[in-house]
Amino acid sequence: MTTAAYTALADQLNAATTDAARHQDRIAQHTGVKVRTINHHPWLHAQIITLITALTSGTARLCPHISASPRVIHTAAWAPGHLTCTACISALHPGDAEDSTCDRCRRPCSPIYPGMAQTGPILLAYGLCQRCARRTGLGQLAPFPVQRRR
Repeated sequence: MTTAAYTALADQLNAATTDAARHQDRIAQHTGVKVRTINHHPWLHAQIITLITALTSGTARLCPHISASPRVIHTAAWAPGHLTCTACISALHPGDAEDSTCDRCRRPCSPIYPGMAQTGPILLAYGLCQRCARRTGLGQLAPFPVQRRR
């Protein structure tokens, strides 16, 4: 790869990262979800390590719109190794049982305290029980009621 190609790729990655921050801010404003950066919390960092392992081992599930070109990518703690573009984000919607399970301790709970974290162009969504939200400081201040699908 030439220097110009590296520069172009770095510019694209920078643009995707900036776009991810804008997406995160819009989602946070709309939902009130607390946002974080990955590198400031060990549990969030472990989620990214799981994602990297899935990508490098070939076990990651990618929506068909994800390619080698940098773009905003969504993932969720309840769907490790599953990555989607913004248009396919509904593929990350948890089932009813998962929607009432803490992503950290894996215990059933209600309500769920949602959060979101960003690393580069990747946005990671998660939901915690009250205990884990308090212990980690990662959940939003007010609970997000579990919405049962009918």
